[in-house]
Amino acid sequence: MFFALRKRAAAFGHNAPMWASMPAVFKDEYPGGTDDSGYTADWPDFFASAKTPAGSIAWVDLDAVVPDIAAGSLAVVAKGDYNHPGGESSTTRIELYAVRATSEVSRAEFALSGKVSRLELAGENFETRFYDVPRRISIFAASEELAIAEYPIDDEVAGTTLPLAVSADGLLPGRRLIVRGSTADGAAQVHFATIASIAPGGSRCSVELDAALPMALERSSVIVHANVALASHGETVTQVLGSGNAAQPFARFELKQLPLTYRAAPTESGAAAQITLRVGDIAWAERPTLYGATATERAYTIEPDASERQWVRFGDGLMGARLPSGQNNIRATYRKGLGAAGNVRADSLTQLASRPLGLKGVANPAAALGGTDAESPQAARASMPLATRTLGRVVSRLDYQDFARAYAGIAKAGAEVLALRGGRTVVVTIAAAGGAALDSTSPVWINLLAALAAAGDPLVKVQLVAAQLSSFHAGLKVKCDPAYDCEQVLAAVEAALRAAFAFDARELGQPVQQSELVAAAHGVAGVVAVDLDWLYGGSSPAAQAVASLQSRLLASRTRVGADGAVLPAELLTLDSGPLVTLEPMP
Repeated sequence: MFFALRKRAAAFGHNAPMWASMPAVFKDEYPGGTDDSGYTADWPDFFASAKTPAGSIAWVDLDAVVPDIAAGSLAVVAKGDYNHPGGESSTTRIELYAVRATSEVSRAEFALSGKVSRLELAGENFETRFYDVPRRISIFAASEELAIAEYPIDDEVAGTTLPLAVSADGLLPGRRLIVRGSTADGAAQVHFATIASIAPGGSRCSVELDAALPMALERSSVIVHANVALASHGETVTQVLGSGNAAQPFARFELKQLPLTYRAAPTESGAAAQITLRVGDIAWAERPTLYGATATERAYTIEPDASERQWVRFGDGLMGARLPSGQNNIRATYRKGLGAAGNVRADSLTQLASRPLGLKGVANPAAALGGTDAESPQAARASMPLATRTLGRVVSRLDYQDFARAYAGIAKAGAEVLALRGGRTVVVTIAAAGGAALDSTSPVWINLLAALAAAGDPLVKVQLVAAQLSSFHAGLKVKCDPAYDCEQVLAAVEAALRAAFAFDARELGQPVQQSELVAAAHGVAGVVAVDLDWLYGGSSPAAQAVASLQSRLLASRTRVGADGAVLPAELLTLDSGPLVTLEPMP
């Protein structure tokens, strides 16, 4: 236990004038005094209190009234120069006492008078050490117990257990958490987790996560966000589409607020429109097509046209029910906003359009994922036949590959059947559009895995892995036609190479051949000859020194590593930095 002594006082009489300096008449008239010129002692009965000690109980009179000293507190009496070694040992200069009682008394002695506090002390050695030396003692009192600070814990936070400095109130199993911090080398990390169990401990608690942290974090940097809610890009709007007419088959109405928001979903296409449509007070269900809908089924479909307008179409009484007649009885509530623009950076969201009561602010510790722009015509031409080949079912290895490739948010896909420790498994390597980050926490990843399980054989094991995105370097000399501006030709050659070896133009496991680079350069007007000097993979200077011109660069395919783990397929693209060389040929 530790105590702070908040008050310091001296004993009554510590500031009394010297006895030898008093006039002779004063000495003769002072009780117990005498005018003896050889008498050099201090005042008669010059003690720390007018009350005589009795065994282990003693009294000390302070030089003033100190009301802050309470019975039951502690006091320390110190004598002389108690801070430094001297003739007496420290054990004879300082003593601890318990204050049994306090009182206010009036004293008039030693040419002094006034009201003072008298402390009744319980302890040892007061009479022999302090009682007869009031000028030399100091009293430290008004004790206050100090809370002992907790011993700092500075080891790293790792594993599945999070010790939190808050109570367990409101933390329930199944609740989402975001754990953010930095590693020993200063790299920032954000980890999404779910509470598996809680161990309350008063003002603290211990949280057990459903999965271990991917890496150890510096304890001082760890922050746990508990009020976590999923958010998606878009703004909710409401529109009265129009009036129903039971006499009109295949009625359609236009959605005015565009683009309509689609979110990742475990469906065949990988996306679902964020719309709720009611006719009167009854909600109707969206279908990908009205073909197969029953005559009484309250269904509709969303159809885009060539000008990118969105239409809601209803049935004709044979394929889907007709609309009932009514005045402005068709209402839609939907979200607008779409695309990669929703993939905002971390810590970029700080305000809400509407703030619920009690909510102070918002933040996004991690960058948004999954936002994908609408397919370009070229991409649509490539993916549409894939969906036709699978028809919503996956059986063969190629079916798994085609299904994943046609899935919304997936730009590249490749499937292999590998013999893993758990048995034969269909391993699908995937890459997001533009090479964006894609992992098991992404909605696209989660929904694709669920859709493959729903469309395929439930006994077939399926595993997803993110593609390995690698780059290569190239350098070449170009002989330009004298009739052309050589600088423009060189710039066009670089643009052609970057287009031919960009992410969208390459496939998983596709090698890079010398002939491909030469052919891409020769396709530029004004190029007479090409001399390829550099072709190597990797990004380190050592890679350039070992093999400056390789005949071809092989991209790895999905395979099993030495430790039994799955190694993903590789996608080779031209490095985004400057070409090693690009200069005119002499």
